[in-house]
Amino acid sequence: MIVQPVTPLEPSKEVLRLVRKIPRFVPDGKPPLNGEAFQPSSEDSAEANRTSQPVRVSVWDLSLTTISQAKSFRENEVLLAFGLKVLDVHVVRKMFELSRLEVVADPLEDSRPGAIGHCGIQGLDRQAGEPSKIYKAAKDELARRAWLLEG
Repeated sequence: MIVQPVTPLEPSKEVLRLVRKIPRFVPDGKPPLNGEAFQPSSEDSAEANRTSQPVRVSVWDLSLTTISQAKSFRENEVLLAFGLKVLDVHVVRKMFELSRLEVVADPLEDSRPGAIGHCGIQGLDRQAGEPSKIYKAAKDELARRAWLLEG
């Protein structure tokens, strides 16, 4: 398998994160967002193993993908859309000294509208020997910086 080079998103960009409307992610069914919304899923880890890429939490470049386009890739789920500045991810990386934390372009091989805007936040998966409290704090900080998007 050929590993494709990754392109980090510019700090001026904004991404959207789709979150299922469940208490684990959105306490009481409404914002604010919980840091668990940025926890890599088992599917994220499986995809990373399958593609030999870093574990990435799925987000979408708001300049390339609309909320409705992003939601179309996750049909039949009640989803909330949250915005996050790429610059804020950089701030969190520096705050918690997480050198692997980055937002990268990760376009889907799909012909549907908006697929080109798929991205990933990588570096939120704790490596062996690293303290889990730092990753929890970093995800909580990302959640504090996210805002609810209409749509």
